[in-house]
Amino acid sequence: MKRPLLFVLCFFIIMSLPRFFSLDAHWSSDEARWLHRSATFMSSVKQSGFSKTLIAYHPGVTTMWIAGFRTFFIQPRIDVKNLVYARWFIGVVVWAGIGIASLLLYKLFGRWIALTSLACLAFSPLFLAQTRRVHTDALATVFILLTVLLFLNYCQNRMHRRTLILSGVTFGLALLSKSYALILLPLILLCLVLFQKKRPENFQIHIAEMLAFLNCTAITIFTLWPVFWTPIFGLLTLCLFGLTFLLLKRIKKEYCPVGILIATFAGLMFVCIRTIQTVWLVFDRVNWAITTPHEVEHFFLGKVVNDPGWLFYPFVLTIESTPLMLPLALLGCFLLWKARKRSEAAASQFRIVLALSVGVLLFMMCLSATSKKFSRYLLPVFPMLEILAAIGFVEGLKWSYTALRTHFQTEQTTFYKNTGVIITCIGLFFVQVFPVLACHPYYGTYYNLYWKVTDITQVITIGETSGLDLAAKYLKEKDDARQLRVAVSPLNTEFFQYYFVGFAYNAIKKYLPADYEIVCIRDSQIGNVPQGGTRNGQLEHTITLNGIDHVWIYRVR
Repeated sequence: MKRPLLFVLCFFIIMSLPRFFSLDAHWSSDEARWLHRSATFMSSVKQSGFSKTLIAYHPGVTTMWIAGFRTFFIQPRIDVKNLVYARWFIGVVVWAGIGIASLLLYKLFGRWIALTSLACLAFSPLFLAQTRRVHTDALATVFILLTVLLFLNYCQNRMHRRTLILSGVTFGLALLSKSYALILLPLILLCLVLFQKKRPENFQIHIAEMLAFLNCTAITIFTLWPVFWTPIFGLLTLCLFGLTFLLLKRIKKEYCPVGILIATFAGLMFVCIRTIQTVWLVFDRVNWAITTPHEVEHFFLGKVVNDPGWLFYPFVLTIESTPLMLPLALLGCFLLWKARKRSEAAASQFRIVLALSVGVLLFMMCLSATSKKFSRYLLPVFPMLEILAAIGFVEGLKWSYTALRTHFQTEQTTFYKNTGVIITCIGLFFVQVFPVLACHPYYGTYYNLYWKVTDITQVITIGETSGLDLAAKYLKEKDDARQLRVAVSPLNTEFFQYYFVGFAYNAIKKYLPADYEIVCIRDSQIGNVPQGGTRNGQLEHTITLNGIDHVWIYRVR
């Protein structure tokens, strides 16, 4: 028993390494903003200025708590050292969430799918890139994933009511991270419908379960967001505690009177109204984000647009995924669909796969309907697809073994099985994992190997800020680095200056003299700055990542 546990622990630690090395690499968009917000948030908490913790619009509360934790160890500033600390704390929380998700998958599918899912989640390129940023999407994605898996565990075994409570808690954490977690609500209702055969016939119990789930969500939000640390919300939280306790008792007895449901629903509606009144700014900004395209243009399919439209996220899904993720996910759905009538366990696993598939489609459709689009907004879809891919990989191996056993003798079957598993795992590493690790630490520059046959720079915006730190490092090695004046393309000035020791300013300020001009691929793609720069400089050095030129350094005479 000790050897398997030791193996899993070592496997878990090895999988974590890409997340915690070179955390000082390339400053990304909005990270300075979140460093400032988290410092302000923690300062307000320490000074009991709880009303001032309504800072961000996402709302980003979990990001501010976790990134703000660094203020207990270092002086809060906007510098690389603070960035490393904040990224490290976020990485620890995300990695712990992945570990818990693996344990939940072990309960749902067994050890092999759980281990394969761990490997897939650890090396999912977009997920890996975003977990190394001080932002909201990675944390929201982890809590969304945990909510789904916990609730599915509850649907499989109603005796474990603690999983219902924990799923409500993680849903509250997801909402505190980013508002698009609300998309999960229809999926939660669908899970209740899919597993209704495992539940009592009394429809009132389903309502009681949903109300208990939402009560736990509200309690989590009121407990962790200091803006709700007021006497009235303290009283409301105690009332929710009492109602939740009563609901759980009735769920255990498989009978819930209508009066309790009406009282709980009325109380929850009152709580929702008070919550909306308190944090109306968040809901106002959500409406703005849904209806207003981003002020920074996208380059998509050869055009510069603010809203890239409905095709954007399907393209992101194919570009940012690993080569085998989508084929294996489809294979897993197909094989479990074929096996759904063999046993109750197989039927239950198929319902889980169906729920995950619906979750993917739900996020794709809802996010595509909004006007503001970024690749990272689609992040919650990728862990669900990685789990489906892990199911497809393991079930595909089982199907292959069954096919071999019908054609060969027992000894031959065992030999071919072991050989096939080893070869398949090695192939999976070189196709799925190695290309991702080769991008270290610039995982955001990864794109699917299928797209190698075309010029990906003519399809979608590339790289964001990757390579600017390398440009700064190159110029720092100059003898007169502290006296150098560098003009940087408009979107990337701040991301360069954190790594440079000389003078850096926006290239738009043409009246200021410059020794060097730096152009980033994103500015070139959307037409802000031509690739050759604006000052007739001579190309001195090019930063190339994953086979694509990301940054050009021009010497200005």
